[in-house]
Amino acid sequence: QNQPLPTTPRQAAEAMFPYIESELTQGTRLHAITRHMLGLFRATPGARQARRHLSEQAPHPKATLKTLKTALTHLTPKSKPP
Repeated sequence: QNQPLPTTPRQAAEAMFPYIESELTQGTRLHAITRHMLGLFRATPGARQARRHLSEQAPHPKATLKTLKTALTHLTPKSKPP
């Protein structure tokens, strides 16, 4: 319970993995969860590709957590100014 709070969109999404796995085993479709997460992926390089991947793939009845993980691969960390 004493885990640090997520500070990036990727960390926030990854923090949802256990919840998503639990919901998928109960029959909840991935899109029902990830559609509420699309706002996380704003103003981050690769966000458009991540949102597109989720929008196209998550509604499929057999979509799994791997779909979200693949979407996260499109995100690239912001480079810090020198």
